[in-house]
Amino acid sequence: MNHAWNGDRVLVQIIREGGRRRSPEGVVQCVLERAHRTLLAIPKRSDQGLIAQPLDDRLPHPIQLPEEDGRHLEASGDGVAEVRLDRFPIAQRLAQGKIIHSLSTSGGEDQDQRLIQSKHGIFGRSARNRAVLQPLDLQQREDLRHLPTLLLEGYGVWDAPQLPALSLETTATGSRLWVHAPALAERFAPLGYLDLWMRERGAALCTGRRWQGLASASLDKAAIFVPGEEQAAMSVALDLDADGALAGYRFCRSRIKPDAMLKAEDLKELASQDVKARRGKRPAARRHLKPHMDTVTRLRAVLDAVRQQRLAAGSIELDLRRPALKAVGDLQAVALDEKLQGWLPRAGNHEPMAWLREAALVANRAFGQHCAALKLPAFYVQSAPVEASDLNGVARTTLGLESNLELGRDGNAPEGAAMAAALQTAPRSRALQQQLRNVVKPCTFGMEPGPYMPAGEGQAYAPFVGAALHYGELFNQQLLATLLCHGKGSHGSHPETVDLASHQSRDQVSWDVLSPDHSKPFKDAMGSGLCQHLLERSRFAAAVEADWVALCQARHAEAHVGKIMDGVISGVQSYGLFVELPPTHVEGLMHISTLRDDWYEFRARQNRLVGRKSQRQFMLGDPITVEIRKVDVLRNQTDLAAALADSPEPASTR
Repeated sequence: MNHAWNGDRVLVQIIREGGRRRSPEGVVQCVLERAHRTLLAIPKRSDQGLIAQPLDDRLPHPIQLPEEDGRHLEASGDGVAEVRLDRFPIAQRLAQGKIIHSLSTSGGEDQDQRLIQSKHGIFGRSARNRAVLQPLDLQQREDLRHLPTLLLEGYGVWDAPQLPALSLETTATGSRLWVHAPALAERFAPLGYLDLWMRERGAALCTGRRWQGLASASLDKAAIFVPGEEQAAMSVALDLDADGALAGYRFCRSRIKPDAMLKAEDLKELASQDVKARRGKRPAARRHLKPHMDTVTRLRAVLDAVRQQRLAAGSIELDLRRPALKAVGDLQAVALDEKLQGWLPRAGNHEPMAWLREAALVANRAFGQHCAALKLPAFYVQSAPVEASDLNGVARTTLGLESNLELGRDGNAPEGAAMAAALQTAPRSRALQQQLRNVVKPCTFGMEPGPYMPAGEGQAYAPFVGAALHYGELFNQQLLATLLCHGKGSHGSHPETVDLASHQSRDQVSWDVLSPDHSKPFKDAMGSGLCQHLLERSRFAAAVEADWVALCQARHAEAHVGKIMDGVISGVQSYGLFVELPPTHVEGLMHISTLRDDWYEFRARQNRLVGRKSQRQFMLGDPITVEIRKVDVLRNQTDLAAALADSPEPASTR
């Protein structure tokens, strides 16, 4: 129907129920909300006059432009423009719009940023600083300035969102890991202008070396952690046994004083010192790290033990990182957790974000268990284990590609974490890990606790330490601050700190920890569809970041048009092969018509193309040599052609 476009929210009348092999059918009654107010399009002249054809193939209808916009045909050069929609199509009448800006596809990174912003309707920071921040009294907080506290530089951009700080103590039974989150939630009024603005935005956006933060500039500046300066924090003490298992936890409002900043080069130097020590050489620490070397060394050992506990509990790690391109910037770093995909990208021990991620995952697990035990209206992230039937499907693909994957005694595939570990060392590793990634259950948001497999958590996961990155975590930090200030103990007391260590943390309480007045704003927010809104905003942020990475990959491939390159088959279809080109892993389509040496049959169950005469096979994960024929940067499409030694010169495919 031409009156409802892709992405619009619509009211649908179901006219036929779905069956086992049939989707339900319906009719669009009305459009509730339009997804597109501006979009990228190619202006051109046609029989219908001056029109703009949307770049998105899912929007096939042209947009009628006024004649005065004809000047943009020459100004845009390569014919790309940002179009504002003034009227959507009605019956046989075309949509109407006006060109706002002419854009270039050859203007460097700044123009590429503008393309992404225009495509997704991203605008700069608004006038949020008019919100008055509430001052914090550091004297009313638990004094943790005596703890050796370290900051880790996880991002490379100066205005990137604030990350937590870490401290470590030694206890009689193991270690006490402190995670200090920036105190953001206490600095603004709940349901005020700033709170509602951040709720609407939902999540911070990163496009390589630029951030569109969740919080205002004044809020970021007020809560920033700086070495040598006192600052307010929301802290959790995590009691870990000798094996890295969580034994207890305690939350508090605190004031800290970070001692030093650890950077990626510091952690790389630490790793090289280990190599020198094994070779009998005396390592020399960097000057600014010498006073903290004992803490850094112990912290690394503790976090490594925490990671091993996570993997043993079923967390799936896959070696599927974003490409190491300069323009990809901060998107190369792993996140504190994964709120959508249900698995974690593998990270090296020399990466600061790898350290922060392990600490954040166990801290958020503790808060999730805390909220579930107290029946609090928290924001939970959930992710179920992979279905056994899906794992068996991946196992069949793996075994069909001549892999030595070991099945269980019952003939079934190993569990997700065990399979992920096996695939990392298997032949055709990347292609097989992509198959496993495709069957991992995506994450969901909700107000009820549930398992979150990326953290190896089977009860509840409620994130709060990344409050500068996601509103759901900021919401949970508001809940934690309210609990610490107004929570009721078993005898009606109002403790400044809630201590649920050992057995008490696992027991359900029989009283209302928060009064109705204090719990009502959180329950109302959940009842108004906050989780669904944040899920949509998280998907939007993920789509923007994925588009930026794809654009960076296309730019890299564009510079190699006409060259012969070695790649790896990442997908096999009846119409051709998808090929990844290292080192950026840009994926292109090699159409089957470029294989002119034989007639190839598609065998879906075996994930391969087989030549009728030559019996030549192209299988998933096979190395292959291709020629880059064409790169469409705007649509992130790369056309490849076969470069076989004994194949005739292929014709163009598109």
